[in-house]
Amino acid sequence: MKNVLLGSVAGLAMVGTAAAADLPVKAKAAEYVKICSTYGAGFYYIPGTDTCLKVGGFVQADYYYQDYDYLNNADFQSSYFRSRASLRLDARTQTEYGTLRSFIDLRATYGDGLGNVYGDGGDSTALNLDKGYIQFAGFTFGKVQSFFDYYADNNVWGFDNVELTADEDVTAAAYTADFGGGFTATISIEDDSSRSNGDSLGLTTQPDVPALIGNINYEGEWGGFQVSGAIRQLDDSYYDPFGISTDDSVGWAALAGVKFNLPTLGDGDKLYVEFTYGSGAAGYTGINGGYSTISDQAAQDLYYNAATNTLQSGDAWTVAAELTHYFTPQVFGVLYGNYGENSVPSGADPFYSDFSLWTLGGSLNWAPVKNLIFVAQYTYAQTSYDNPVLNPYGSYIDSSDNQQVLLSVRRSF
Repeated sequence: MKNVLLGSVAGLAMVGTAAAADLPVKAKAAEYVKICSTYGAGFYYIPGTDTCLKVGGFVQADYYYQDYDYLNNADFQSSYFRSRASLRLDARTQTEYGTLRSFIDLRATYGDGLGNVYGDGGDSTALNLDKGYIQFAGFTFGKVQSFFDYYADNNVWGFDNVELTADEDVTAAAYTADFGGGFTATISIEDDSSRSNGDSLGLTTQPDVPALIGNINYEGEWGGFQVSGAIRQLDDSYYDPFGISTDDSVGWAALAGVKFNLPTLGDGDKLYVEFTYGSGAAGYTGINGGYSTISDQAAQDLYYNAATNTLQSGDAWTVAAELTHYFTPQVFGVLYGNYGENSVPSGADPFYSDFSLWTLGGSLNWAPVKNLIFVAQYTYAQTSYDNPVLNPYGSYIDSSDNQQVLLSVRRSF
């Protein structure tokens, strides 16, 4: 009996040991993606960090028909397609100095004759960084919408649309002060080479220093406004060996814009009105934008005067407006237009002429479901010259007009 009892105890001990060995080991806690509500909808914490990330973008397809009328039997029509995909990443982290933010908008475009407004030249793909910047403690570094711009053709649709007013992405280093009550002020240094319209000799080099930009902005319940100024160098270093210099070494531009929020059915009816002026800075006015002046002459920053062997600043100005109205929460219309003038300095090459242009267009937009929109848009532009000028087909003309029809669909996410 004693032996039996001892054997039973030993057997139970062995079973207990085996059972303990078979017990599952407690797994390490999994790190699940958590919602980050600090910066609004769509943000999630990157696992293992205190950084919030939002992923978004869009896919868009455009169909264009364009008609350029240079008069004197020099018409040109074209139709072509564009497709574009955008990937947007917005990463934010809260620090003792405020929010540290980095933003990327990377875009790939496929279509006929990219970079060619006639839409010919065969299919190709282009990849570009539309935006890419860092923001920290009021500072902004990278590629952004220029801090000079305000209206920026907000609801003029399409990749190859007309430019009504100041609208350019630039590389910048800026500081923005927030005064509260909707008021902010920004000072920025910007690479404005994309705004440079060159000179009538076609030899202008890149300015040695970036442009200096400043603005004051207000946003309130009724709407908002902005006033902006720009100072830029008019580089004449290339001309020194030829004894050619510029009468003006500095170009400048100014902007004043206002936005009104109107009673509405949906997201909000809005009216924008904006005025820009540039001396030696036509690229800041939008008068040379889009297909409005593709016909023959473009506004120049500098014009050559053979009598004095100097380059002189040209002046340009535009006034632009846009009205957005919601017929229903899903259907809205946009009406837009501008008028501008470019002045050539006296004594400049007689090939160049003062000119004026105006643009009028509109679109009907339908958003049947969230993040999906269909657009039908029409734009007409006309340019008139004080003196006949030579068009690309070898004929002298005193006016030209251009039309564009755009059908587009975009799915955002």
